Amino acid sequence: MSTGLQIGKVAKATGLTVDTIRFYQRIGLVKAPTRTSSGYRVFCAPDVEDLQFIGKAQQLGFSLTEIRDLLLLRRNSAHACPEVRDLIRRKLTNVEEKIAALQQVHSELTRALRKCNGVLQTHAADCCPVLAQLEAEKVRKASE
Repeated sequence: MSTGLQIGKVAKATGLTVDTIRFYQRIGLVKAPTRTSSGYRVFCAPDVEDLQFIGKAQQLGFSLTEIRDLLLLRRNSAHACPEVRDLIRRKLTNVEEKIAALQQVHSELTRALRKCNGVLQTHAADCCPVLAQLEAEKVRKASE
C-alpha cells in the first residue's frame, strides 16, 4: 500500500469536506491522487499543501477561477509577485465595493428600524410604514 493520507484524514487536516476535495478533483483544481489497490485515494504532502492553500485562498474571498490562477502562479513562481499583486488589487477593489454596498444596506435597515420603532411607540401600527414603502417602491419600479 502507498504511504500517504486517505481522504478523510486529508479533510480533517485541511478543514475541507470530503465532498469538496472530490469536487476540486472533478473540476481539475487539484490532480487526482494515486489510489491503493483497493481503490482508496491516497494523498501525498504536496496534495495536502495544495488543498490547504485552496482553503486559505477561499477564506480570503478568491473565486475558484482566481484560485486556479494563484495555483499556477505558485507553481511557476519565478515572476509571480507582480501578477499576484494585481490579482490582490482587483480583489481588494471588489471587496471595497461590497463593503460600500453593505454600508448602504445597513443605513437603509437602520432607517427602517427607526420607522418601525417610532410607529410602535405611538401604538399606531395599523399599517407598517416599512411594508408600505417597500410596496410603493415595487409599484414605482414596475411603472418605470
